[in-house]
Amino acid sequence: MNIDESLLKSILEQEAKNIVGKCMKRFELSINKEEIKLQVKELLYEFSRDLKNQILNSANKIHIVNIEEQK
Repeated sequence: MNIDESLLKSILEQEAKNIVGKCMKRFELSINKEEIKLQVKELLYEFSRDLKNQILNSANKIHIVNIEEQK
């Protein structure tokens, strides 16, 4: 499957917004700064692991192309 580079960037930007939202929610749920730091750190590590696994599991199925460069 081919995926346009701009679509991939759009997906990654949306996922970044999602993880920021999840992190900010921790600030709403707790006043304990140390607990928030631990939770945010774990969320970011979890997000990174999940993203890496998704990319690696799809590497043989996805071919990233830049439509602008092909023109």
